[in-house]
Formats: sequence, structure tokens, C-alpha cells
Amino acid sequence: MKKTKIFSGKSIFGMVSTASKPATEAGVKMLEKGGNAVDAAVAAALCLGVTEPQASGIGGQSMALLYLKEADRVFALDGSSRAPFNIQPMKTPEKPITLGLKSSTVPSTPATLGYMQETYGRLTFAEVVEPAIEAAQNGFVVSSLVHRLLKKESEHLRKDPSIVKNFFENNEPKLKGQVVRQPELAHCLQTIADHGWQDFYVGSIGRKIVKDMKKRDGLITEADLCQIPLPVEREVLSSSYRDYDIYTFPPPGAGRVLIQILNTLEAFPPEILNTEEPVGAVISALAFQFAITDRQRLPIHPDYYLQTVNKLMCNKEYASEIAHLISIYKSSIEEKYSPPPTSGETTHLSVTDKDGNAVGITQSIELVFGSKRMATDLGFFYNNYMSAFEYKNMTHPYFLLPGGKPWSSVAPTLICKNGTPRFLLGSPGSSRISTSLAQVITRLVDRKENLDTAIAAPRFHSADTAKLLIEKLRFKQDVIDALTSTGFDLKKRGSYSFYLGCVQGIQFPEKEGEPFFGVADPRRDGTAEGPNRIKQ
Repeated sequence: MKKTKIFSGKSIFGMVSTASKPATEAGVKMLEKGGNAVDAAVAAALCLGVTEPQASGIGGQSMALLYLKEADRVFALDGSSRAPFNIQPMKTPEKPITLGLKSSTVPSTPATLGYMQETYGRLTFAEVVEPAIEAAQNGFVVSSLVHRLLKKESEHLRKDPSIVKNFFENNEPKLKGQVVRQPELAHCLQTIADHGWQDFYVGSIGRKIVKDMKKRDGLITEADLCQIPLPVEREVLSSSYRDYDIYTFPPPGAGRVLIQILNTLEAFPPEILNTEEPVGAVISALAFQFAITDRQRLPIHPDYYLQTVNKLMCNKEYASEIAHLISIYKSSIEEKYSPPPTSGETTHLSVTDKDGNAVGITQSIELVFGSKRMATDLGFFYNNYMSAFEYKNMTHPYFLLPGGKPWSSVAPTLICKNGTPRFLLGSPGSSRISTSLAQVITRLVDRKENLDTAIAAPRFHSADTAKLLIEKLRFKQDVIDALTSTGFDLKKRGSYSFYLGCVQGIQFPEKEGEPFFGVADPRRDGTAEGPNRIKQ
């Protein structure tokens, strides 16, 4: 099998890991100018919306995990978007709205990134927007991944002339190697740079959005935009795995899933948790299935989580009970497969600066290319987060209500040892986020693998159904047989599947003077890079 190139980097001045080279360079540029991790993360996030438009943009939502070293503070920034107030709960459609302007919630990315940068950054907001403007003006080169996704969604994308204008040529998706320029988006971002991010909601951009919604039967109104969806600072979920401390995203994110998976796996000896062997694969797949099933049956609203007694998914005793059930399967597998001798749609970015501050941002327009519609004369894709609500059960915390927040699967994660940060990780991929991160974490902790090896390793995902998605050609036949005999319905994915997450990771130096080490998951188009120098 052809070896896939892994993009990694080292620097004593900080590190940026994203799913797009121009976005990585945008973050590095901010660090070189003397900006901190927040400045670099916001610049990279804005640029990702330009150069990886299928996954995120200013028409979507952003969630962040921040570590401020001087204050010794880790917290989550809940940048949930909101359902339009025009929603009528008693007339909720039977099926989720997935296409067109009606599928869009009120975008929160401009408010979240703007708030974060102005509150915790060093540079001006205009400075951090600059790389994204340049990328929109000068264009980005279409990769094989972007071309494949354009081709896959071309039937829906062709219905919007604004998309066809920039992303198609002769009515066909642009090919790998061709350049996509986005002048409308460049002008929109320049307006934000000149007048502030608030213009997106209460200025000229906001007025254009409302006009577009009225003309094309959307639901967002002036009332929605005037109630700017500012982010909420929330306490992180904290737990442990072996001798490491885990800090991850609370509801509406899916950090609970990651914690339950790790708590369950912790009950087993590290040496048997190799997912490239039958026993380790079965244990992990069942742990994934239990955790995601529990999240489905125990939904929690972020505004009530800290007050509720329902914190079962983070309870280690509950995880031990699950581990006992899994052991029953494990025994039957071990009889047939003896273990060998012993001798990880959405996008994520991870950033650190020279002072040790860290930011992980997971942002999205929900499904690939969001609503498959672009804001007229503004150049960004509207999200389709209206598809991320509950549509049938009115007692569900995420039932579609006016101003409601959609359910999310984000889980940016900080891993510490003896009170010191060691790894910053995050991934896109909806329900595959937590399972992708769990596989990377167990490789780092239990198998002592290097960060690049752990991120590039073979991966699979099992959920609340019996289906198991797997990079099948990268696993041995005895692993495939073991998973099948356990009752999983295996669905083959490519060897480095776009669908199975995309972990952007940073390893912190253990000693002063050592470099940060960044890795970009080879499953997408990312890079990891740090500054060679910084402005004093």
C-alpha cells in the first residue's frame, strides 16, 4: 500500500495545525507579528472558511477550547448558532430541513471569533482578517478532495448561480489544480475588517442577508440578527485517563462521549487495547457503541447541565459496569484470537503560542457545503444546522424551537500530565469526532506512539447502530473477522477516509527550550507549521 505523507512541523515559537495550508500560514503569520494563540487561531479559522469552504465559514458556527497559561484557566466557548424566531413549533415538518435557505440557523462564527479575539487577543480584528481577505482575492488551488466533494454535490450546487460562478467552469466543478477566486467573499470580509464583525449582524452585511432571506424564502430576519448570538463561556468537562488529565467540551458538545469511552477503556490493561489486533478492536468498538448510545438516550441541554444530577456518562463506576459487559464479548474473542506478545464535514484547528497558551476551534456549516446555497453578493455558504435538531419529540432538549441551539458533536480536548499541558487535539466528523480522538489518545497513552503515528494510524467508528465504518484495507483479516463475529455490520471506507475524522494535534514541549510539535491528519489537505521567528 502506498504510504501517505504526513505533514508535521516543529517550532519553539508556537504551532498551528489546520486542514488547509493557507489557513495554517495565516495562523503562523499572526504569531510572527507578535500575536498570541487566540489571534493565530482566529486568523486560521477565518481563512479556513475561504480555503476549505465545504467544511466551514462565516455562515456557520464555531466552538472553542481555550487554555490561558498565565491565568491557569481552561474553558469552553460555546458558539452555538440559533434557530430563527420565525419557527412555529406546532408546524414542525416531519423530516429535518437540509437544503436551501430555510435550512440555515443564525450564523454565529463571526460573533464567536470576534468576541474571542477582542477579549483575549493582542492584535486588532482587522489584522487577523487580512489573510482570509487575501486568500479570497488571490484564490486557492482546488485539491483532489475539494474536486471530489464539488462533483459529489454538484446536482445541488448547480442550483445556485453564485456557487457556479466561482466553483464551476463550463458548468462543471473545477478540476484539481484549478484556482477558485471569491471576490464577493473578499469584499464581505473587507467590510468586516473595516467596520467590525458586528456589521455581519447590524450593518450592511446584515441588511443584505435579510434581503436575501426574504427574496429566497429563508427564515432569518432582522430580529434574529439583532439578537447577536454571542458565545457563552462554559466550564470544561474534566476527567482522567491513566495518569493524564483530560479537559474537553461540555454540552452541547460531545465531550461526555469521549470521557465515557476513555473511562471504559481504562478498565482494561493498556497492552490489549491495540485496535489493530482482534481483542483491542472489539473492546474499542463496543466502548464506542455504548457511549454514543448513551448520549442518544441521555441528551443534555448546556444551560441545565451544571445543575442536573444526570452526569452518568462521566462516572467511572458506570464505565466499569460497561467494561464488565464488554468483558463477556472479550472472553469469547480471546478464545479464538490470542493477543500477540507485548514487548482518531466540519473542520478543526489547534494552535499554541510561545508562551504556552492554546486554542482549539471546531467549526462547521454542518453538512458538506452546508445548505448548498451561497449568500447572494456576500460569497459565503449558509449553514444547514436546521438539520441538527430533534423534530419529533417535543420533550427532547434539542427539539426545534424558536431561538433554540442545535445539537453538536464537537470535542476539542486538552490533555495534561502533572498539571502541565501535553497534547491539544480536536477533529471534525460529527459522531466520529469522539471515537477518532479516543483512538489517538489510547495510542499516545497506552502504546506510547508518536503523535504523527497515532494520528495517521488505521481507524474505525461504531455508533448506536450495529454498523461499523472501517478503513478496511488497513486492517488484518483476523480483526475484520473478530468485529464481524461480534455482530457488527462492517462498511468499508477508503484507506485514509475523509469520513473518519481529521485530527489536528499539537504536542507541547516537556522542557523549556524544546519545540512544539504539530501534526495535520493526512485524511484531508492540512499542514502543521510554526514560526521561524517572532516580532519582539
